[in-house]
Amino acid sequence: MFEEQNDQYFIHSDVFSSTNDEEFSRDSIQFFILSTKNNEDIHVDDDGDLDLIRPERIDVTLVHRNETNVSQCGYQLWNGSLLLCDFILTNQDRFLNRTILELGAGIGLCTLIASRFASRIISTDHDNNLLEVLQENININDSICRKECIQIQKIDWKQFDCNEIDNQIEIILAADVIYVDDLTDALFDVFTKLYQTKSKLHSIYITIEKRINFYVETLSIQCPAYEYFLEKLTQLKNDHPLLTMKEINTDRESIKQCTSMYSRTNELILWHIYHSERF
Repeated sequence: MFEEQNDQYFIHSDVFSSTNDEEFSRDSIQFFILSTKNNEDIHVDDDGDLDLIRPERIDVTLVHRNETNVSQCGYQLWNGSLLLCDFILTNQDRFLNRTILELGAGIGLCTLIASRFASRIISTDHDNNLLEVLQENININDSICRKECIQIQKIDWKQFDCNEIDNQIEIILAADVIYVDDLTDALFDVFTKLYQTKSKLHSIYITIEKRINFYVETLSIQCPAYEYFLEKLTQLKNDHPLLTMKEINTDRESIKQCTSMYSRTNELILWHIYHSERF
């Protein structure tokens, strides 16, 4: 099991480089949504010049931490969240008027972006203080999100009761929540219970950043948390044959890069788990 990480080990943000000495920082992110209009929608002005449609700009302000220990990593923004936001913005129709559950929402960036399209989004985490930060980020971004459709809820994966979750959920989002094996076990238990009890649930979108370690004893490079995730995927598929697991192509042709705040590396992975009879 990959639980060798000492909670006294501090990890620094890959997204923000601020050296603010305060416990919390406040930083901005810009997303640019490219027009999806086709050639039939091209217009010219009175002088015959092409009337260019500029990308819509979304400015998000986030309260977050730049440095935490492992158990408080939800207070940071991770590259997987940015990839998932790009996917949502590229595939808006998949999320339009849907009821969405975000697991491990952290500071809430994916919730903010998804709320622009969803009919309802239930944004969850296990830490009461973190949920207060999530609520603050919703409040300060009320001009770019639809806060009226966001519900914040505390959920502990290890003591999960599926009756606490709305029966109408259709989509689950989870960004960069794969890093410790016992939490991965708990997360897959949540997936199983929800697929078994929520008849409208058809899709899970989960992003992962493969964190590569070099092991001297074996002179090998491994991604233990990701490798364990793949084992759990195989087990889930074996236990539930109607579920399909698909790794989504994350190149810039498939998923537009709407923000420059991160690098789209090969270590950033997006999986789609879906029910073949519901999707």
